[in-house]
Amino acid sequence: MSDKLWGGRFSSDITEDVLKYTETVSVDHRMLESDLWQNIAHVLMLGRQGINSDEETAVLLSGLLTLEGKRAEGNLQLNVEHEDVHLNTENMLIALVGEVGGRMHTARSRNDQVQTDARMVSRNWLLDAVEELAKFGNDLFECSAEEREMIIPGYTHSQAAQPISVAFWKAAHGFALLRDGQRLKDAWKRVNNSPLGSCALAGTTFKLDRKYTAELLGFNSFMLNALDATSTRDWTVEIAAAIASGATNISRMQEEIVTWSSNEYALVEVHDSFATGSSIMPHKKNPVVAELARGKSGRAVGALVQLLVMEKSVGLGYSCDLQEDKPVYWSALDSYLETVKICRDQNSMLQFDPKRGAELCWDNFSTATELANTLVSEFGFPFRVAHRITGDVVASIIGKGETLRNTKMVSQILCDEHQIDLAEKRLVVILDPMNTLRSYRSTGATGPDPVLQQQKSGTEEITRLRQWARETKNELTRAKEQTLSEARTLVASTTRREMGAVR
Repeated sequence: MSDKLWGGRFSSDITEDVLKYTETVSVDHRMLESDLWQNIAHVLMLGRQGINSDEETAVLLSGLLTLEGKRAEGNLQLNVEHEDVHLNTENMLIALVGEVGGRMHTARSRNDQVQTDARMVSRNWLLDAVEELAKFGNDLFECSAEEREMIIPGYTHSQAAQPISVAFWKAAHGFALLRDGQRLKDAWKRVNNSPLGSCALAGTTFKLDRKYTAELLGFNSFMLNALDATSTRDWTVEIAAAIASGATNISRMQEEIVTWSSNEYALVEVHDSFATGSSIMPHKKNPVVAELARGKSGRAVGALVQLLVMEKSVGLGYSCDLQEDKPVYWSALDSYLETVKICRDQNSMLQFDPKRGAELCWDNFSTATELANTLVSEFGFPFRVAHRITGDVVASIIGKGETLRNTKMVSQILCDEHQIDLAEKRLVVILDPMNTLRSYRSTGATGPDPVLQQQKSGTEEITRLRQWARETKNELTRAKEQTLSEARTLVASTTRREMGAVR
């Protein structure tokens, strides 16, 4: 007979190779706290429902509280021979309190147990990730008034388009991070439902109080269909999809930093502490953090695809295929959160060069659109005509090896080729990048006043998001404290009663 807790049916044990191939202890350690909390809640419910006696319940809870204390002190290690975290905690309990420890698993399966643990771990991660995204977004929205008039080129098709401000660029990325946080918050609604009490897939003959265990574990509610509760992994896909989207947003930001920090652009300087040098070329300064953030975004996208492929061919009811989600899933969570944190740190020390930004905007024809707009607003041309005239002026200027800095030549071309009288002095104002920036006053524009409104709005949304994460964290902390308190109270009252009976 196998000596495993499930071994009654088996005449021999699994081989060492099979154990190595099937164990999940190596990735289950992060579920240990959740598993012990879940065990305590389940035992409290079994006692409350009369499935276990008060005495049995007290013994089980006393042992579990001891294990939780050891875990909190960092003195509880999982044993790979026990396959997973669930069998580990059960074996530990039996070793501590004897055969009665086997009553803990009544009316439960590892199928609902692992789903509950994984959701509990994911809840904590979601709250941490939302808070870190909120911090990063807040940094981007709270940049200085000076940065609202710090000019850099804006690009479309990787070609110079129009002047924008550094604050405008930061706000754009801030709103993307805000949406990333909101997506994770939205996923919380579907994650924070308890599968506990579903057992293997069909429920149980025991009269459980699933509402009670859900409350003890800080869940909003419990899942109504046992087969769905134990089978679904769509919630991991949802989180992975949000991570893939978020990682992609960060990657786009880092791509700009990599490009703009090159000598050819020289728009931004990455702090030395986020860069490395070359082993052969002494002049090199490589923006490695930004590069790795781009690379790690591929991990996030890959994790999503892996999870989808893994789950698409598994019917309802648990299959071991599903245990392969955790290495991929946990890795994606860790990599994304780490990337958010380090990119935030890097961003806080970026140095933009406003002088260089203004120079590029003069030289790359970024203000040509303002000439076209002037031809519409002051000379009455239809925009399409104004567009064609301005394009002709730009082509002529380029043909002569000049830029819009040569306002005298621009004025001459307008006069000679299009019979438009625009004085050079007026053109200096129209084509100046700073004047252009300040003139963009429409809602959502890059002008200082619209950007200030964007910053205020973004900061308000970020504050609400962060507040939600903090309050929800506190609720989970209170739920665990309540569970432990109920367990301690029951153990103490049973002990007093037993002592009184002895007397």
